[in-house]
Amino acid sequence: MNEPSAPRHFASKVLAVADECAAVKTFKLSVPDDFSFLPGMWVMINFPDQPKVTRAYSMSSSPLQKGSIEISLNKVGDFTVRMFALKSGDEIQLAGPYGKWRYRDEDRRAVLISGGSGLTPFRSMGRYVLDRKIPNKLSILYSARTPADILYAKDLEIFKSAGIKVHVTITRGEGQSWNGPAGRLSMETVRKEVERWDEAAYYLCGPKTMVSEFTAALESAGIARERIHYEKWGDY
Repeated sequence: MNEPSAPRHFASKVLAVADECAAVKTFKLSVPDDFSFLPGMWVMINFPDQPKVTRAYSMSSSPLQKGSIEISLNKVGDFTVRMFALKSGDEIQLAGPYGKWRYRDEDRRAVLISGGSGLTPFRSMGRYVLDRKIPNKLSILYSARTPADILYAKDLEIFKSAGIKVHVTITRGEGQSWNGPAGRLSMETVRKEVERWDEAAYYLCGPKTMVSEFTAALESAGIARERIHYEKWGDY
């Protein structure tokens, strides 16, 4: 795995904006050709006329994608309302890459557990493993509120077809054009869905409550603390 480039500030241009699901957009942003990051890292964003108002977003694209990165976000406040109004050609300011929570090539078996927009960095990890043709075994366990809230549906199908284990469950709206699993993710889900789960490394990303509860459950199930890596986001 290559080393990430040193964090720095630079101007960026919006290259594309796409609707990802019901309330999420994905933004493709330009970066310098020598910009390099590892899956799991994030950038800070601000508007040129508001340099002190910044937000952090995980990169969802593969690190092997040069010249641009992708981020995905919900419309949840004034900053994101302004982000949602951006169109191709608009300029913003970026700073990064940042973050010590990163995917490790040496984890030959890894389970990626997320809720809501916590799936964002795992899209980067999945794309990275496939792009580099790393023989690591990945399992993605993902929980969304409703079928309409499922992120990266196309990517998840690509991951499945490439041999990555993908398990998606919803916590609300059963019966709304959804015949798949329902309910919260749990250790029972892990034991049922993940082959040789006790040998894997675990990456957790999402609401603080979910991450804290899963960390405790994994430790109680005998997973060593050094094999549990997490990124806590707000209680949303």
